[in-house]
Amino acid sequence: MAEKKVSDLLPFWKDQYQKGRVALDRKNYDYAMMIFCQLLDQEPGCLDCREALRVTQFRKAEETGQRSFFKKAFGMTGDLAHLSKARMILKSNPGEAMSALEQILNKDPQNVSAHQMMADAALSAGYVRTALISLELLFNKLGQRDMAMARKLADVYAQAGQPGKAEEIYAQLVNENPDNLDLIQALKDVSASRTMKEGGYETASEGGTYRDALKSEDESKRLEQESRLVQTSDSSEAIIKNLEDKVAAEPTSLRWWRALADQYLRIKEYEKALSAYESLKALLSVSDPQLSMNILKVKLRILDSQLASMDPQDPAQTEKIAELQKQRAEVEMAEVESLSEANPTDMIILFDLASLYFKNGKLGKAIQALQKTQNYPGKKIPSLLLLGQCFAQRKMYDLAVRAYSNALADKKSMDEEKKELLYLLGITYEMMGKKEEAIEHFKLIYEVDIDYRDVAAHVDAYYSENE
Repeated sequence: MAEKKVSDLLPFWKDQYQKGRVALDRKNYDYAMMIFCQLLDQEPGCLDCREALRVTQFRKAEETGQRSFFKKAFGMTGDLAHLSKARMILKSNPGEAMSALEQILNKDPQNVSAHQMMADAALSAGYVRTALISLELLFNKLGQRDMAMARKLADVYAQAGQPGKAEEIYAQLVNENPDNLDLIQALKDVSASRTMKEGGYETASEGGTYRDALKSEDESKRLEQESRLVQTSDSSEAIIKNLEDKVAAEPTSLRWWRALADQYLRIKEYEKALSAYESLKALLSVSDPQLSMNILKVKLRILDSQLASMDPQDPAQTEKIAELQKQRAEVEMAEVESLSEANPTDMIILFDLASLYFKNGKLGKAIQALQKTQNYPGKKIPSLLLLGQCFAQRKMYDLAVRAYSNALADKKSMDEEKKELLYLLGITYEMMGKKEEAIEHFKLIYEVDIDYRDVAAHVDAYYSENE
């Protein structure tokens, strides 16, 4: 089941949510909790409401102080009943189990058992970000920092599309347990996953909305500023100064070194970024594929900036430009080959290497690599697409057709990737002299996107010939 925002709710429940927020602002915590719980009974996947309820529970606990011994003892029977009920129905009815657990958290927002079960119920329902609310609390606030909890939090970060945070936890675990092969493999897997995320950069300041809500207003503003993609020079200078101070105070902190390096990269201080990434690499006891890729990116950007500063129209600079271009290609190829050799089971790195081989005309090596990566689910279709192009360049058109067709078998929606597969398949059929097969594939694109490449010219020419 998908989690929802308040904007996705029916008008009545949107109004109820706003009433709850007003009650929270007025410190009418009991009324706010009642409204939020009623809303969550109807819409258990409403993440905004769940976060607001958790903030309400903690604010009430902080302002009213700890319950007396007698109140705690009196509430234990009810808490156990709610826990038992939640445990019994956790798999069959996770939404109802979550409702029972909120009754406990309304009285005791630091109840470890309730949060552990809340995370399990949320995951059972498919509410990954809801599970993160409780897991982050357990790990960061409630002292549950054993290896099992750390791994669970890291795994859920990965499920939530935050592989950078998962990678940070696993890197720390590996540093603490350098001989644990299971942890080392888990770190490699999550590092590979991080490369699949566009941009691939996650600052240490980025956090869940729940944590932001509990922090002071000034701290929240600072965190928001650090995570903003567009920054003024003044704000960037302040952020970097803050991170440099943290690195100086905690020189072995992976978190702050990575954040500082990412920030240098963001403002195009490439030499400083490279130095920071290499300092981070020196702290790690194992190979980190994502970090190695970041170092490569910075090296390439340094060379790109040198190329950008040169005038290709100036004959005096022609030789230097050619030399830099050659150096760039050699650095990229050598670094990725070395990274792949160090991580032979990492199919994402191998796919990047195959793409480089193709780009540099090393079709045999590209085909050999792609025949392996096509079996990796995350790179199956891109591998088949590139494999088809390799075969087509070698004029092995029947093999190219097979590769494109195999990729299309897994494509349901007409996205850009499917259009490219159809187009290349059409071009390949044309090269084989099979005009009817070619035009059928061009038509499929023409029906939904007449402006795609030169599809309109192919289709118009076909109909003109057959008038």
